[in-house]
Amino acid sequence: MRDFFVDRLGFEIGAEVGNGPSFVTLDRDGQTIMLACRRSFGLRKRGWAAYFWVDDIESLLAEFRSRGAKLKGQIVDKAYGCREIIAVAPDGREIVFGERTETPTEQNR
Repeated sequence: MRDFFVDRLGFEIGAEVGNGPSFVTLDRDGQTIMLACRRSFGLRKRGWAAYFWVDDIESLLAEFRSRGAKLKGQIVDKAYGCREIIAVAPDGREIVFGERTETPTEQNR
């Protein structure tokens, strides 16, 4: 799973613990995800597993395509004021990247 985040989604390794490793921190655009690297968690393998805020969804989509990331469709405009793309991890979990399209004050009107 670590290699998916690094190779396909452009994260950088912050720290690794254990052989294999068993735990890593991964950084991208000022955000960090802490990832346990076990093979099985006994969790469902469908649905989103993580959500990241981004500033430029169009550029990110182009980057992910150039890295060969498996994506679930195109950019989708959501009714709650976000544009999103979904990357699909090797185990089927979805990693969502969203850009706000409205300011918080506009969302509350």
